[in-house]
Amino acid sequence: MNNSNSLRTLLIVILVIILGFFFVNNVMHVGFHVGHSHDEHKDGDMMDDHEDDGGHADDVKAHEISPGVVVDKINENKGVVLLDVRTPEEYAEIHLENSLLLPVGELSANTLAGIGLGEDAKDKEIIIYCRSGARSKQAYDIMDSLGYTNIKSVAGGMVHWQEDNYPFTETGEYDGSVSSSVEVSGTGAQIAFDRTTHNFGDVPQSQGILETTFEVRNIGKSVLEIGELSTSCGCTTAEISNKSIEPNGSTTLTVYFDPDFHSEPADELTRTVFIPTNDQSQPEAEVKITVDILEGE
Repeated sequence: MNNSNSLRTLLIVILVIILGFFFVNNVMHVGFHVGHSHDEHKDGDMMDDHEDDGGHADDVKAHEISPGVVVDKINENKGVVLLDVRTPEEYAEIHLENSLLLPVGELSANTLAGIGLGEDAKDKEIIIYCRSGARSKQAYDIMDSLGYTNIKSVAGGMVHWQEDNYPFTETGEYDGSVSSSVEVSGTGAQIAFDRTTHNFGDVPQSQGILETTFEVRNIGKSVLEIGELSTSCGCTTAEISNKSIEPNGSTTLTVYFDPDFHSEPADELTRTVFIPTNDQSQPEAEVKITVDILEGE
């Protein structure tokens, strides 16, 4: 009887030891995975924070360069060539100091050579600009096809440059020889808006995406065709409901602004939406938004 009780006690002790071993092992295993997951989460957060650190610069496309980078190159005497592809009238109103002028409609291998940008200049760093970035993109494509290897288009053009008050601008007519003419017909499409400016007022930085709409009308006699919209800065985007507007018809242009997209200039700022059209009197119409961001709120 005593032997039986001793055997039973021994079996119970062995069972308790085995169960205890499995229990401790499972706890350690779960603890390891919890700790590991936490570390992975922390590492992920650190990566996200690191990515955020670099996300507050102007978003530019592969063919573009931001105005701020151009300013740095000028300050550092990098020897860049500035090429204005607007009209002589636009150039006279305001342009970048020491820039050449060649309207995009006249750009060719011969005319480039005529202003000193021929074969021997194909590897020079050439920065092209216009009013909004649309015509400079056309010039970029032409020069790229001609074999120019070190060219960039200023993102947002002179509008962005002036909106953010960058330096190195001046006024006055071009002292070279160019010609530009536009034939305007009174029988074509004609764009009009319910208004051309919208003021968002004072907005906390944490407000979230702001949105407003403009009515776009065709008061001409032919179908109004709208091209690819662009904006003066990545903090602003836009979309249009209909890109073909019949005479006397209208559509809606929606503009979005992100006050927390990146660091913005102090005080009230202006951003511009560029609207390419087949209206010969306004081949690049525009609307503007203004806003005063309350930083840190």
